[in-house]
Order: sequence, then C-alpha cells, then structure tokens
Amino acid sequence: MGVVAMVLVVLVYAGNFVAVRYSVQHGLTSFDLAALRFGAAGTLLLPYLFAAGIRDLGGLGWRRGIALACLAGAPYSVVFFLGLSRAPAAHGAVLNPGLVPSVVFLVLVALGRERFSARRAVSLACIVAGLVLVTQTAFTTGRTMLVGDALLLLTGVSWGLFTVLLRVWEVRPMQSAAIVSVISMAYLPVYFVAWHHAIAASFAHMALQALLQGVFNSVIAIVLLTFAVRRLGAQLTALFSPAIPVLTTLLAIPLLGEVPTLGQWFGVAIVFLGMTSAAAGRA
Repeated sequence: MGVVAMVLVVLVYAGNFVAVRYSVQHGLTSFDLAALRFGAAGTLLLPYLFAAGIRDLGGLGWRRGIALACLAGAPYSVVFFLGLSRAPAAHGAVLNPGLVPSVVFLVLVALGRERFSARRAVSLACIVAGLVLVTQTAFTTGRTMLVGDALLLLTGVSWGLFTVLLRVWEVRPMQSAAIVSVISMAYLPVYFVAWHHAIAASFAHMALQALLQGVFNSVIAIVLLTFAVRRLGAQLTALFSPAIPVLTTLLAIPLLGEVPTLGQWFGVAIVFLGMTSAAAGRA
C-alpha cells in the first residue's frame, strides 16, 4: 500500500506540470491558477487549522508560518505558474524538483546539520549538468523560454529552502499544508482587486483546476506522501522522486506536443540518475 501511495503521488505531481502548462495555454493565467488553488485549499484546510490552533498555528507561530507561506504559498505558486507559461512542462519537472536536492544539501551542510559527502556531491553535480542540458535550448530559442526557465529555477530554490525549514522547525505535513494554504488566502483580495479579468476558460476548466490544485496537490498528495513515509520510511519514498521529471516528459509528448531534443533527453536522464543516486545515498 505504501508503494501504491507513492505511485499515486508521482502521478499527481507529474500530471500537475502537464495540467498547468495546458491551462496557461488555454485561457487561465498564473494569477488565476493561484487564486483557484488557494481558494479551494484554504477553504478546505481552514477547519483543520482551527482545530490545531489558529492563534499560534498549531505551535509554529505566525512569523514562521508567514515565512513558509512566502516560500511555498501564493508568491511561490504565481512564479511557478508564470514559469510554466513560458517554458515546456518537462523543463518545469526537471528544474523544480531537480534543483531541490542541491539546495537542501548545501543549506544543511552550511547549517552543520548534515555532513559533506563526496557521493552526494557527485550526485548533485550530475543533476546540475543535466539541468544545463535541459535548459540549453532556452539560450537559442528566445527570451521567453529563458525567462521561464529562470523562474522555474527560482521556484526550485524556494521549495528547497521551504523543505529545509520544515525539517529544522519539525513541522508536520498536514500542519504545513494548512498553514501555507490558509495564509495564502490573503492573496485572494489582492487578486480580485489587481488582476481579476474576464476569464476565457470554461467553468468546467476552472473547476477542474481548482480540484487538481486545491484538493489533489495541496491535500491528497500530502496525505498519501505521509502515509507512504510511515509505511516505507523517508529514504525509500525519496527513491520515487526521480520518476516525476521522466513521467512528465513522457506525458507532455502526446498531451502537449512538446517533444524534447536529443540533448534534453540526455539532460533528463542525467538528472534522473543524479536524483536517484542522491536519494539512495540517504538510505
């Protein structure tokens, strides 16, 4: 059951890159998607946060909660969706999760919470080399994709810092999801005042994205991941992460018509090997 849960998590995360890329090409902006995500997730998780203690966010405190919301909430999501509006889905799936292990490792070493390992360093060097191969076409295809890749790299750094803080502050998975989602509801009035517009997408399209972003990505995936960690352990669940960029790349070909170049295929393969080695090294 733990393996089944992790397979579902991989499917949700890989499918999300493709779904977001499709939506920004068919009537929804990054600002719309962020509003749909936190409108749904915040409403759904607000009762949980009240039960956990909204006065001090379940013991974490508002200062730390706001920091987490900035790194993984509405600001992060807007930048992430903007990146996917300018770069292929495969780029997002490689650049975002691919960069996270490097950021986490380097920050934890700097904080003295993890020892430097030659094996980890080699693994992360492979990931960086793969990222270079994946993004090399951005330098020749125009400014739009280059900006998109830069934004996606920024979100990888942001999520890496978020991951470190979760570990340092010992935040529970559902607690972090509720804090990020509820605090990010503060984005909604800003959205309606500054960015709300006539949306070209259908109501069904918006409802589906609200379901995908606010329920599957913000709640169900976290519940499944927590269940899998309890059944398999953190080390074994980490081994599933490299499948996300590979599956996203494969899904983007028939669903979005985004076919990687040979060099990008090599980049995806190198990132896959680097992430696998880094994850296995923690076992």
